[in-house]
Amino acid sequence: MTKRLHVEVVVTTMLLAVAVILVFSPDAFLPMLLRAFLHWWAMGLVVVGLAAFWNRLRLFGTAAFCSALGILPQTQVPAVDALRPGDAHGLRVAHLNVFQGNDDYAAVIASVLRFDADVISVQEVGPEWASALRSGLHERYPYAVVVPRTNCTGIALFSRSPFLRAEVIEIAWTPFIDVTVKQSGQEFRVIAAHATSPGGYGRFVRRNRQLEELARMVRDSDTPVILVGDLNTVHWDDAYQQFCIVSGARPINSSLQPTWPAIGPFALIPLDHALITGSLSASRFHSFRISGSDHRGLLTEIHSVNAS
Repeated sequence: MTKRLHVEVVVTTMLLAVAVILVFSPDAFLPMLLRAFLHWWAMGLVVVGLAAFWNRLRLFGTAAFCSALGILPQTQVPAVDALRPGDAHGLRVAHLNVFQGNDDYAAVIASVLRFDADVISVQEVGPEWASALRSGLHERYPYAVVVPRTNCTGIALFSRSPFLRAEVIEIAWTPFIDVTVKQSGQEFRVIAAHATSPGGYGRFVRRNRQLEELARMVRDSDTPVILVGDLNTVHWDDAYQQFCIVSGARPINSSLQPTWPAIGPFALIPLDHALITGSLSASRFHSFRISGSDHRGLLTEIHSVNAS
């Protein structure tokens, strides 16, 4: 065996080992971090395979293509709810993770006001953001629940209409906002959630516990639910799929609409989500840039099929 072929065999073996981990690994902390970028792993392997064949490394190129083909089926996701045209004005909901260290308050507030949303969910609300948001949104959004925190778990929800009910729910040391509002004669329950970022094993367990409790809360709701937030999970993550199964919630955004990390108009993976239950449907959905943030925001308009 030549030295070149020996090196190719070793590198090919390492590549296949990584692919096996990505395809068959359980829903544990370290594999979950790797699997969050499955689309990018697959695209990267295709590029690597083409480069390998260009350099006549056929064994390595074949392994790269086979690995990409093995990874792609792992990105199966819950069915996304199709957009349906709405005759009347529904409940327009904007969601944005502003990034707590961001100080571009005026630009962010000005941009979100242009969307003319009925409800605005804001995450990573520190004391400075709480003050800026109250000041900048109060005139058009006089009803608010604001829970500032200094550890990136601060959260706020603003509404142009009075809350029929408003509650802050603490799940595993993290606040979630749960409100009911009325729009066009219909009641909508809106839950704003920012699950813990799984940056370590303990935080991974905490995030999963939050999603489990949130799923039960959504499942047991008598009112159809709109859930928006940075759930710190992707569509093909076992925790997300289990959340959808238990809660009965249907995603509005697809796995091909990434929101983090945001660089200009681009992002890599879909950490921010909008989901609905029951008789609700969405007539519009898109993401938008948030000045100074590492996330893209979401804007959706929700209707009830029972609306007259």
